[in-house]
Amino acid sequence: MRLRFLRNISILIFAVLAFCLWYMQCAQSSRYAELSHNNRIRLVPLLGPRGNIYDKNGSLLAGNRLAFDCAVIPQEFRIEEERLKELGALLNMQDSSLKKRLKEDVIAPFIPTVLKKDIGKETAIAISERSVDFPGLIIQTYPKRYYPNGNIGSHVAGYLGKISEEEISALRDYGYKTRDFVGRGGLELYYNYYLKGEDGGVQTEVDSMGRELRVLGIREPQKGRDITLTIDLELEKYLDALLAEDKGAIIVMDSTSGEILGLVSKPDFDPNIFVGSHDTSLVRDLLKRADYPLVNRAMSGTYPPGSVFKIVTASAAMESGKMKTDERFDCNGFYVLGRSRFNCWKKSGHGSQAMAEGIKNSCNVFFYQVGRRVGVDGLAEYTLQYGFGRPTEIDLPYEAGGIVPSRAWKKRHKRESWYEGDTVNYAIGQGYLLVTPLQILQMVNTIGTEGKLVKPFLVKEIEAVEVSNPQKRDINISKNTFKIIKEGMKKAVEDAGGTAGNAGASGLRIAGKTGTAETGTDLTHAWFAGFSPICEPKISLVVFVEYGGKGGGKPSKIASGIFGKLREMGYL
Repeated sequence: MRLRFLRNISILIFAVLAFCLWYMQCAQSSRYAELSHNNRIRLVPLLGPRGNIYDKNGSLLAGNRLAFDCAVIPQEFRIEEERLKELGALLNMQDSSLKKRLKEDVIAPFIPTVLKKDIGKETAIAISERSVDFPGLIIQTYPKRYYPNGNIGSHVAGYLGKISEEEISALRDYGYKTRDFVGRGGLELYYNYYLKGEDGGVQTEVDSMGRELRVLGIREPQKGRDITLTIDLELEKYLDALLAEDKGAIIVMDSTSGEILGLVSKPDFDPNIFVGSHDTSLVRDLLKRADYPLVNRAMSGTYPPGSVFKIVTASAAMESGKMKTDERFDCNGFYVLGRSRFNCWKKSGHGSQAMAEGIKNSCNVFFYQVGRRVGVDGLAEYTLQYGFGRPTEIDLPYEAGGIVPSRAWKKRHKRESWYEGDTVNYAIGQGYLLVTPLQILQMVNTIGTEGKLVKPFLVKEIEAVEVSNPQKRDINISKNTFKIIKEGMKKAVEDAGGTAGNAGASGLRIAGKTGTAETGTDLTHAWFAGFSPICEPKISLVVFVEYGGKGGGKPSKIASGIFGKLREMGYL
């Protein structure tokens, strides 16, 4: 009985084995053939490098460097615990972290899984020399974004960030993948379409030991398009050093074309942190900083302009016929409106003065009276004419439009009526009015060119193809008005007692206007805006120092240095 039972069990076992053999060799033959085929195929991605960003003279602002990743082919990576610890020591990683990567990051058995990115050339060589100890371990090379100047030009070049899941869903059809980096700020974002490279790959056949037998196919990666800027890197470095640890912005522009020769915003940041750091806390700390280093103060920050705005008030008064060009107002140090007293910055007053003297002295009392003559509607009309209240459309992202207040604006946003006191503040660039340094630059350049509202831009060429398209339009202001304003700005720099006297530079004729803007605290924002030469300007610039005191102080001194540097470099 027992023998019969054992015989039946044996027959059953052999029957099951026979069925399994038949099932694997016959019913599942095509599946296993496919698996066998896949096991002998290795896919190695080749990343397409981003296009380079150059300054106008060919100096590199953003490029690519060769980086090394340590990766494994999952189906071939079979090493002992002791070897895993040795590999962890080479990579400066815990073996538990390695195990986690091997468990969670595997996409397919034959697709490389990255254990650690950007391990450095020396580590890559050390691991390659011990490849026999780590079967299935490979070193992958790829182009990594690199900013050779660190913080210099960071708000112009911008930075990269890992593509998000939402972006992948929206951009998958355009060739984006989960490992891609995309532009997050500056030109990297604005021109991401042109800068992005196209990935390629290599398909190879390997034997059972993982050794490469032959290349089955290759698709060469395509480099993104190079971009050449109007920025002069030498000037950019000089501007960066001038602003140093101050918060603020400096912009230098070709008066005729609108080419931006230098643009600095402080505080700034090192864009290499976003693509080269293994320590994510560096990025996190940067994003949490209270001084907002990622904000481009040159065109994304909005501020009260203070007295640089008196240029607009002067234009509105003369063009509207509300004030004769030779009409004079007295300043005894303050102006009374109802029960309110509005002070001049000079307590003893400026005495009797006409428009050119009012601009030279930046007299508040003079412009209080001028502003009341013009009225809020007239001020708003000419403020808009000079380009305020809307972006300049420079080729950078996140440009702010600012605020041009009016009766309707205040009713809509503040649910209040407009008062004469609002007009008095408006006339000297205070109150609800908010502007960007770039808008102030556009305004002062319009004065210098006597009516040409020029559009600023940064990119001159894309892949050696000229794309710059200087754009300008005339504004409806007479030559005589510009003549008087320019005379006042010239006096502000050249005459004794002019508020912009510190902006003078040897051998140059400079016109300028200062501004000291109240902020609701004991500290004031400081402005200087000007151009040179006076008759036919070649260069216009603006200097803005956040909480920098008076415009006739630090900003004017900085401007003097810039004008001198521009002359040395041949721009003036």
